[in-house]
Amino acid sequence: MNYENQTCPICGKPLLSSDDVVVCPECATPQHRECWMQHGRCANDEKHGSGFVWKGSERETANEAQEQSRICPACGSENPPDSLHCGNCGALLGEEESNDGSPKRCRFCGKDNDSDALHCKYCGAPLGEQAGFFGGNPYIAGTGIDEKEQIGENTAGDLAIYVQASSGRYLKKFRKFEKGKKLSFNFAAFFFAPYWFFYRKLYKAGIFFMVLFATASMMLSGVATDAMEIANFYINEVYSADTENATEQELAELQKEFEKKGEEMRQKLKKPMLILVSVNAVIRLICALSADRLYYKKILADMKLISDSVKEENLRKVMIARRGGLSALSFAASLLGYNMLVSVLVFAADALMNSF
Repeated sequence: MNYENQTCPICGKPLLSSDDVVVCPECATPQHRECWMQHGRCANDEKHGSGFVWKGSERETANEAQEQSRICPACGSENPPDSLHCGNCGALLGEEESNDGSPKRCRFCGKDNDSDALHCKYCGAPLGEQAGFFGGNPYIAGTGIDEKEQIGENTAGDLAIYVQASSGRYLKKFRKFEKGKKLSFNFAAFFFAPYWFFYRKLYKAGIFFMVLFATASMMLSGVATDAMEIANFYINEVYSADTENATEQELAELQKEFEKKGEEMRQKLKKPMLILVSVNAVIRLICALSADRLYYKKILADMKLISDSVKEENLRKVMIARRGGLSALSFAASLLGYNMLVSVLVFAADALMNSF
């Protein structure tokens, strides 16, 4: 709030914009910080507890009294009186709402709210006739893409609201899909599969690839076990050799023997390790090549479902944002779930082998 030309109640001097001003948390009285420290308490300390609230000093002019902060209808932040957009969320600041005690009707769900409410208590939408979709579409800003551009049956703006993070990169891929391209490579899906699918709310695809990874791990666990046994066998042979009492000729022969066994170990490990790496890479490659296409297919299905059931524009955008977006919780849950699934399968396999 602007306290310029108000009077400090302690020293009587005006409060300038360059002054360090402290506001009492009890009665909202502004005063110089230095005066507060010297006085040791608020200038109106004796009025605390009586319901006193500072309303402005007598030096406030009539013109200054009219310069009230503009409250954002979307986020509730204070803005200078000449602001056109909220400095906090970017929402359009329209005409001031009349506060005559009549309830505010939400344009999204149609229910009435208290006259001083900033957000609907039923659906959470911002209240106010000029409040757009939470101040506009921030997800497409800086991408160089017109939000009104048609990509298939949807606008780029609506797709960006659904995708949210990294929308510019995905919108360019969606353009190519609409022009006939079938596949694209997704690096995030390659390195973070199958968890990326849960992060983007592709739960069916995520479960499918999680089971595929777990099955591959079980099938290759025997290969990994054989590789470890080979390595341990040669390592034990190397450490069991008596080198302390050996002559130089014997040490030279042992050196040749160690090198020979090391080469044998590398050759025996080469095939199983190649199998492990290759199978894992193939599955990840499948994830990377199919991820964007599966994602776009899900978006189209969700957008059609929302468009068919919701006709009001702002409510439709809210539903798109809720249906899309990201889920860090699903990402963490899938990571934990995959490790638990592999552990259960390994335990079941060991129990089955020991039963025979």
